[in-house]
Amino acid sequence: MSGLKLVIQGDKELVAKLRKFGVSVLDLSDSMDETGRYLTRFFSGEVFASRGQVFGKPWPALNDNYAAFKARTFPGRPPLIRSGLMNRSFKHKSTKLTASLWNEAKYFDYHQEGRGVPERVMMHVDEKRERSIVGFVAEDISGKMKAADV
Repeated sequence: MSGLKLVIQGDKELVAKLRKFGVSVLDLSDSMDETGRYLTRFFSGEVFASRGQVFGKPWPALNDNYAAFKARTFPGRPPLIRSGLMNRSFKHKSTKLTASLWNEAKYFDYHQEGRGVPERVMMHVDEKRERSIVGFVAEDISGKMKAADV
């Protein structure tokens, strides 16, 4: 079996700082929670407002018959919003090293994946969002380095 052994030698104060930093970097709860909150707001806000254009996946127009029905039954409501439930159903949970996001509306997957209806992607992480997430993690790690005086 192969393995890796790390031995830190040197100034006792530096060794203590590196150990403290090493332990703290395994807890990225702050940046994971910030990622979850950021993406939840983005998916329910900008994505719906732009109808998917914000990340280059514009939603197809409603078909004529459904558009007429919706205009009569739900006047003024944009695509994918009747009651607003799906728009309000984005949730997140974070741990020390993960951020999980989902939508609790039972019909969300049909729209997201285009199952039986035209695909209208609401959850997608593009390069701009990736850069934001990297920034959250980098800021979290930088704060831990500063706290450990590394």
